[in-house]
Amino acid sequence: MKFDEKIEALVRDLPDAEGARAFYERLAAEHARVANKLVRDEGLLSDALALAAWSPLLGTTLAQNPDYVSWLARERTDTHVRTTEELGESLARFALTHTQVEPQVVLARFRRRELLRIYLRDVRRTNSIVETTEELSNLADTVLAYALDHARQELDNRYGAPLCTDERGRKTTASFCVVALGKLGSRELNYASDIDLLFLYSDNGETSGSGERGATTNREYFNRLAERMTRLVGQQSGEGAAYRVDLRLRPHGRNGALSCSLAEALRYYRAQAQAWELQTLIRSRAAAGTASLYTRFAAEVRERIYSHAASVEDALSNVRLAKQKIDRQHADGSRGYNVKLGRGGIREIEFIAQALQLAHGAQDIWLHAPHTLISLGRLADRRLITERERTELSDAYSFLRTLEHRLQMEHGLQTHSVPDDDVRRALVARRMNFTPPDALARFNRALEFHTTRVRAVYERVFVETQTERAPAAPHAPGEGAPATVDKAAITNGAAATTTAAPVVATDATVAGENGATDVNGTDAATLVNATSHDATLHPPRLEAPVTGADADNAATLAAASVFATRLIPDSIHLNLHPRASQATFESDANRRVARLLHDAARESLNQRRALTYVARVAASLDKSSVNLELSFAHLRALVRLCGASEFFGEMLASNPALISALHTRVEVVRERDYRALLRAEIDREGTFRDELIALRRAWSQLLVEAGARDVAGELSHADSNRVQTELAKASINAAYFIARREMARRYGNLAAGPRLSVLGLGRLASGGMDYGSDLDLVIVYDAQVTSPVAAFTREEAYTRLVELMVAALSSLTRAGYLYRVDLRLRPDGKNGALVRSSASFVEYLRTRTDVWEWLAYVKLCAVGGDLELGRDVERQARSVIHEAARGADAEELRGETRRVRERLERERGEASPAARGAIDIKFGAGG
Repeated sequence: MKFDEKIEALVRDLPDAEGARAFYERLAAEHARVANKLVRDEGLLSDALALAAWSPLLGTTLAQNPDYVSWLARERTDTHVRTTEELGESLARFALTHTQVEPQVVLARFRRRELLRIYLRDVRRTNSIVETTEELSNLADTVLAYALDHARQELDNRYGAPLCTDERGRKTTASFCVVALGKLGSRELNYASDIDLLFLYSDNGETSGSGERGATTNREYFNRLAERMTRLVGQQSGEGAAYRVDLRLRPHGRNGALSCSLAEALRYYRAQAQAWELQTLIRSRAAAGTASLYTRFAAEVRERIYSHAASVEDALSNVRLAKQKIDRQHADGSRGYNVKLGRGGIREIEFIAQALQLAHGAQDIWLHAPHTLISLGRLADRRLITERERTELSDAYSFLRTLEHRLQMEHGLQTHSVPDDDVRRALVARRMNFTPPDALARFNRALEFHTTRVRAVYERVFVETQTERAPAAPHAPGEGAPATVDKAAITNGAAATTTAAPVVATDATVAGENGATDVNGTDAATLVNATSHDATLHPPRLEAPVTGADADNAATLAAASVFATRLIPDSIHLNLHPRASQATFESDANRRVARLLHDAARESLNQRRALTYVARVAASLDKSSVNLELSFAHLRALVRLCGASEFFGEMLASNPALISALHTRVEVVRERDYRALLRAEIDREGTFRDELIALRRAWSQLLVEAGARDVAGELSHADSNRVQTELAKASINAAYFIARREMARRYGNLAAGPRLSVLGLGRLASGGMDYGSDLDLVIVYDAQVTSPVAAFTREEAYTRLVELMVAALSSLTRAGYLYRVDLRLRPDGKNGALVRSSASFVEYLRTRTDVWEWLAYVKLCAVGGDLELGRDVERQARSVIHEAARGADAEELRGETRRVRERLERERGEASPAARGAIDIKFGAGG
């Protein structure tokens, strides 16, 4: 058989024959040797083509990493589920061969490579859905364990080991545990799931102090450990993050510390946790760290989880109400059936299982199984569902989870919607192994068959069982049953986006880092509303979920009722009869505001996004104590900004007080003295923590008012860049001021100086700062001035000063964070000192720089600190660079510039295209 005929024979029956063919053509053009290897091994060729046909994402991964083909050849026939120990060994070997790569990149690459093996077995149907999700969960555990070990070594080197005193009075090392919640907690992880984590440590105390920076408290040590770990796992690199990490389910949510002691956690869950928070613990386990610490925690809270419902009837009723709230919140009109949240979807299966667990678990510990299919089996064994229902729900679960995986692995996106148009839907049908010519019709029938069965059981459990009034379960007085939760709602929701904010949704009291996903199945911004006691956000209970335009109207009316109560009295003029009741006035006012919201949304860039975020902002405002007086102008600006930007929508939803900044006049925005404004906010505070919060609060206000005017078209691109650059420079100077004050608090009045200058590179230096831009910095000091702290050398004192300054800029607090600070362009890169003398910096430029460094340093510009020193260094640096360039060969300059550009395009512009043909407008060709 001729080669072309062989290829055609192999791709003919694949779901996306054209995609598989294009993959091979690309591989043959770019990596002929690897393509020839495939041709010699027909089985390997068939598997590679299958991966490309089922997942363009993984086809691209193979094409970009041709060495993975040899690895796949060794791994493709092994079908057993890898344990965390086996995966850990593989990751260790992988890391050893990538020692020059940043650890977060290593983790992202390793996960993507392992997905090739896991998904191949998935599409070949050699592994069940349970085995697939178990191995995906083991993979996440492995990545977390590696990140924990790496981060702990760094922290031990700095501060020594965290110590505590045991019950016998002996000094011992405090333990730490990474607790997995949601789908990772129940070992049901998706290909594109977020991972929901909670960090616990055993005891307070102090570190040994044997590290380079001396002793610190265990609390600070473990907060820093959690922050570093989440950055390793969740921080975006040129190749994406290993996982999106969500920490908002920790005690006290956004307002809580990044990690908490066992004693603190137990106090919280015993006395303060709401019902939905307790329910998240149904699906919890130790994913990394000390498992015995989690065992102690779980044993102490288990009784509280399963005994807080007032009765079986209440448990079922509350969960049903929560589900209806989620239906209303997520009836977003998106085209296509939502496998997760749709009628008869995965969420309803999870609701059935978890509601019955909560209703009967206090009396029967055997029901405490976190995995959905296991819990269904045990519920059937206890005759809480019938064997037929168990079979129907289990079959539907397998079908829908497989469908969810096919949707997500097309491009690696966290999607749950089945396409509406027949062409794309038919491709999904083929990937679900429905064969032509009637693949689409049979797929549609199967989808309807399974979802109809799920809905029937759902209605039986939540209607008939309540009517029968099942026996009561033990309960804590005054408490209702929890709703199954979807984090986004619980935390007022941050959609998992890669915006200016880091990927990890922590908002911790120490540094840290997009995105709302599953808790144990529900959707969260929704559920906080669902469990709210305010009737304005509680429409009457419905027997069927609200969808489409009706859901829009319900959500918008709920939002309108919140905004209407805060309108300036003269904002609404209603033609009502003088004797009209207060209720009539409020009803008409609500409709007037709702109409304004709908009209403004239609005029925005994205009506769906505008209404979604406005509803979330309203829900957040309704639960806050902030005192706001709003006008119609504020509301129009709010809708316009939410429709234009998820980033700003998230900011406003998490801090509705920022609405007051939306109507600032553009003349004021242009003329702001950002440095003076930020300094004034900081001056009023007396502690490092309070200064960081004040800085973030003021910065957010200033950024939102600029964004609002930008979206309104009142700021040109140049004006927007200038305003954001000035705000960044002011923030750097504010952080420097905070760092100096904290140095004085820690070490006494500074003996001299300090004389330090912050030099900007990249967009900061050229005045092109934009939303989400990093701060690329080089920091120098004047070696002629004595050390500002008598007990330290100049190098030690300035290093500590710079560490504090960087923390002030990039640490996450309860009020958020400001910028990612990138110091990797400093002399000697990540191996170089954080700060060095101005003379040694200039000498480095003169004697040791490469051509690519000239390209970076030619933009050098003094942006903060001592500007006189900075401008002097700037002049010297520019002179040295141009002198070196004049002495270099012109072809060498041209060739090196081209090499740097092509490397950026290869490593960053093509790293993770959202779809075939996607363009990275910054790093891609022509960008």
